[in-house]
Amino acid sequence: MRLPLQFACLVVGAALAHTALAKEHLTEETMEATADMLVLPAVTEGVLTVRTCEKCPARTLHASAATRYMLGRKIVTLKDLSDYVRSNGRAFTAVSYDRKTLALNGIKVSVGDTSR
Repeated sequence: MRLPLQFACLVVGAALAHTALAKEHLTEETMEATADMLVLPAVTEGVLTVRTCEKCPARTLHASAATRYMLGRKIVTLKDLSDYVRSNGRAFTAVSYDRKTLALNGIKVSVGDTSR
């Protein structure tokens, strides 16, 4: 009789531990904006400023050498991304960051149709 109780305790304990670990690692969030609502970092270890709407407060995120920049599905440099954004301000962007540390994980800019 004790074996089913011990097994149940083990299962519940494992589930609780898994939930705690999952919450610990789920800190990445994503914001959506158009490219003209971004002020890109000037240097690799710089700061990104982003607004998600005209009247929304600006968010400041910290870029690093680990930050990923993408145009469509292609990984590019910060300079390549900046050059594209400069002439495609209506392009859709997704900005991912760590909500606890405000570290900028990456920016993905859609290429092609920007009529959304």
